[in-house]
Amino acid sequence: MRLRTDFLQQTFNTAINFLYPTQCRICENQIGLYAVPFLCNVCWDSIDFIKPPFCEICGTPNIDGTCADCDANPPRYGKLRTIALYDGALQQAIHQFKFEKRKNVAKYLIQLLIEHIPSNCNMTEYDYIIPIPIHKIRLNERGFNQSIILSNGIAENCQVEVRTDLLIRRKNTSPQSSLDREKRKSNIIGAFGLEKREQLQAKKLLVFDDVFTTGATIQEAVNVLWEADPTEIDVLTLARTPHTPMTRL
Repeated sequence: MRLRTDFLQQTFNTAINFLYPTQCRICENQIGLYAVPFLCNVCWDSIDFIKPPFCEICGTPNIDGTCADCDANPPRYGKLRTIALYDGALQQAIHQFKFEKRKNVAKYLIQLLIEHIPSNCNMTEYDYIIPIPIHKIRLNERGFNQSIILSNGIAENCQVEVRTDLLIRRKNTSPQSSLDREKRKSNIIGAFGLEKREQLQAKKLLVFDDVFTTGATIQEAVNVLWEADPTEIDVLTLARTPHTPMTRL
């Protein structure tokens, strides 16, 4: 019976791949039925995960101890950790999820997050995960906030509460990806506000965002959250752009 089931499944997969051939967006090889959408398993398995050494504070790769930027201008969070570099298959998957609105990709990204959360980022220590909010205009255009979806996936696995009602987006800023470094800093100032700030007091917070670029968005969010007097703020991101130094506000 098992051999018959396996044969039927293989026949079905072959038929589907024949009728709906799909090429990997990176290597252009044909992908199988159960791969991440539009990405082959070989490329997906080649994701460049961030491993030590990295800066003990901002997580910049290939730094032993703390980086010069954190020594000169310490950020206001305790530590920032990132799962992998925003490149190759991971960049393609995030783009599909975020800009092509393929919400089915989220389950693969959530699995990636859960399996590779750094050992020194103990999720049970945090009172709340705070996803970076997007403005209601952007939310209506996209239909979802990718950081909330990914945060909820982490929370379901790690038993941490996600709060989307405390840090709010006041200003509909231009997309950070469309701006240079200096314009990103001025663009994000005043973008966030607080609600129910008494519920943040004396709490340990984990701010979450999908992609870390210059750090301007993270820095502004952290600065605003400190106004509510939490005990600690750390940051977790799914990806970060390669070789990008921090932006200090």
